[in-house]
Amino acid sequence: MPPRVMSACRLVCAVVSRQMAPLRRGGSRPLHVALEARSFKSAPVFTRALAFGDRVALVDQHGRHTYKDLYCRSLRLAQEICRLRECAGQDLKEERVSFMCSNDVSYVVSQWASWMSGGIAVPLYRKHPQADLEYFIQDSRSSVVLAGQEYVELLGPVVRKLGVPLLPLPPAVYNGAAEEHGAGEVPERDWRDRGAMIIYTSGTTGRPKGVLSTHHNIGAVVTGLVHKWAWTQDDVILHVLPLHHVHGVVNKLLCPLWVGATCVMLPEFNAELVSWGPALGLARLGT
Repeated sequence: MPPRVMSACRLVCAVVSRQMAPLRRGGSRPLHVALEARSFKSAPVFTRALAFGDRVALVDQHGRHTYKDLYCRSLRLAQEICRLRECAGQDLKEERVSFMCSNDVSYVVSQWASWMSGGIAVPLYRKHPQADLEYFIQDSRSSVVLAGQEYVELLGPVVRKLGVPLLPLPPAVYNGAAEEHGAGEVPERDWRDRGAMIIYTSGTTGRPKGVLSTHHNIGAVVTGLVHKWAWTQDDVILHVLPLHHVHGVVNKLLCPLWVGATCVMLPEFNAELVSWGPALGLARLGT
C-alpha cells in the first residue's frame, strides 16, 4: 500500500472505532507480558529502526533517507562522540550532548547518536541569542556540542568561551551510504531510568529551566500517542514545527519513526508548500 497523508478525519474515526484488546480471564495480562511491554516502551526509537530497514523514514531537502540510513549514520556519529570524549565502554553515562541542527536528517542523526553513545540530548535552537545558547550549554553541563554544517560559525565563539569541544557534523550525516551495521553495535543497556532529553522552558516567569525526560517518560508518551492517533507505518506526516519543543520532537517526529512511517521535513514553515498540501511538498522534495 503506498504511503498516505494522515487526515484529521481518519484519525478521529480510527480512535473512535478502535477496540481495546481483550483481557485475559480475571481482567489482567500475564506478568511476563506486562514486563515485556514495560521494557518495550522504555527503549529509544532507534532500537526499532533496523526492523524497518529500507522503508523511507525521512524526506528532506537533502533527499530520501531510509531507517537503515538513519541507524548506520547515527551509530558512526555516536562512535565519533565516544572517541572525542574518550569514554570507556562506548557509554557517556548520561553526559549531556548539546546539538544545533536544521529541520532535516541531521537532527535525527544527532539525537539518535546522543542516545546511542549513552548521552542525554539537549537540542539548541538557531534563533536563540548567543547569551541564551551559552546559558543552555553551561546550565545543562554539556560535555560536547554537535553543530550542523551551517551552524559551526554561529556556535564557535560560544563553545570557545565555555571551553566545550565542538564537533561539526561530517557530510556523511546528510547523505552517507548505509553500511552494514556489523562494524559496530549499540551496547545493551537498561534504558528505563536513563536520562534521554533536556528541553528548556520558555522562561516566561524567569530564566528558562531545563526539564529532564527519561527514556521511559518519552516512550510512554510516544506509545500512548501512537495508540490514540492510530499511527501505522503507511502514514506520512508533514513536519514544519521547531525541534526544541516537545510537540515538534515527540508528536511529529518520534511517533512516526516509532511505527516505521514517513516524515516529510521542511526546513521551516513555508506557506506556499503547506497551502498546496503535503503532496506538493513531497513532489518538490523529490519523492
